[in-house]
Amino acid sequence: MNSNNNEQPARVELKSDVPQTPVPTGPRFNKKQLGIFAGVVVLLLVIGGGVYALMNQSKVGAIIPQAVDTGKFGELPMSGDKEQEPAISQTVSGLSGRSCERADRRPIGVMLAGDAINRPMSGFSKADMVWELPVLASNVTRLLGVYQCGQPTDIGSVRSVRHDYLFVAEGVDAIVAHWGGSFHALNRIAVGEFQTLSALANPHNAFFRKNHLPAPYNGFTTYERLWNALEKQGFRTTTNFKGYDFKDDIAREQRPAGGRLTIAWPGSFRVHYEYDPETNRYVRYWAGTKQIDAEDNQVVAPSSVVVARATNGSATPPDGGYNDVGIEGKGQMTVYQDGKAIPGTWQKNELDKKDPMKFYNEQGQPIIFTRGQIWVMTPSDDITVTWEPK
Repeated sequence: MNSNNNEQPARVELKSDVPQTPVPTGPRFNKKQLGIFAGVVVLLLVIGGGVYALMNQSKVGAIIPQAVDTGKFGELPMSGDKEQEPAISQTVSGLSGRSCERADRRPIGVMLAGDAINRPMSGFSKADMVWELPVLASNVTRLLGVYQCGQPTDIGSVRSVRHDYLFVAEGVDAIVAHWGGSFHALNRIAVGEFQTLSALANPHNAFFRKNHLPAPYNGFTTYERLWNALEKQGFRTTTNFKGYDFKDDIAREQRPAGGRLTIAWPGSFRVHYEYDPETNRYVRYWAGTKQIDAEDNQVVAPSSVVVARATNGSATPPDGGYNDVGIEGKGQMTVYQDGKAIPGTWQKNELDKKDPMKFYNEQGQPIIFTRGQIWVMTPSDDITVTWEPK
C-alpha cells in the first residue's frame, strides 16, 4: 500500500490466509508499570539537563550557588596565590641588555652589606642590576645585587632583607637571597607573599660563613649554589619580566670629556662616580676609595646610574627602628649615562608588587638604557646630589 501526504488511503477489505492478530482494545500497562515508566522518564530528563548545563558552562560561565557569600569584593585569593604568567623568551638580559647563554633565566637578587668593614665586597662587578636603598632613617645603605647573565663565584657579605627590597625585586621577577630580615619583611615572606632563599634555613647548603671575618659580616654564597637551591626548591626558573629597553654605547666622538656624580650619603656611605669617556662607564667610589670587586679584581663601573628621589622614614612598629622607603608611587629621578644627565620621573604601582619601577624622560617616554649594568639609588630629598661635567 502506497500513500503520500496529499491523498487519503483507500478503504480496502483485507483477505488473507494468514491469521490476523486482533487489535487490543484495553490498556497496555497496569498502574504499577505506568508508575515505573514515569519515574524513568523523569530521571532521564534530570540527567539530560545536567549534561546540557555542563556542555554550555564554558559559554555562560561557572554556576555559583546563590547561597555562597563571596563578599563585597568577590572571591579573593589566599595569600601566596599568584597567576602564572607565560615565560619570556629572550637572548639578552632584561636587566642589563647583555647577551649571554640562558638570558631568560629567572634573576636572583642577593642582599649585600654596605658597611665599611665588609669592603672590598664580592659580586658587584658581575651584577646585571644593583639597587641601593637606605635601611635606617640615618641613611645607612644596603644593596641588592641582581644576577641574570652575571654568575659570580663569590658573593658577600650577605645580610638581612627589608620589605622595600622585596618590592623592587618582585618588580623584576627576582628571587631574593638573604640572611634574616626585618619584622615586616619576614612576616610577608612567612605568609607566602614572596619567594626567597633564606640563609636561616640554608636550603641545599646555599650559604656558608668565612671564618676569618666576624659575624654577622661573614655570610657568603655563590651564584652556582643559589641557582642549585632555586631549582631544587621547585621555584620557576624562567623569567616573566619583559625587561627594560637598551641601546649600544654612543660613538666615542659624541662622548663628553668627563664628569663627577656625587651622592652625599653620610660618612663611609658617601658615593661618587667618575665618568670615563673611554669606556663610557661610571667608575664607582665608596668614601673616596675606588670600588674594586674582591671576587675578580674588576673595577665596579655601571653604564647607567639612576638617582630616584624617594621618601625615607621610620617603619611602623614593631620593626625595631628600621625604615620605610617610598619606592612605590612616583617621584623625580635623573638618569646619568653617556656622560649626560637625563631628568624625568619614576613610577611603580602601589598595589601590584609585580609592577617594575619604570623610568621616563621629561617627554614621558621610557628611558632607553645604555647596555651594561644599571645602578639605582634612592636618596631622600635631604641628601645632596650633584653632577659636575667637565
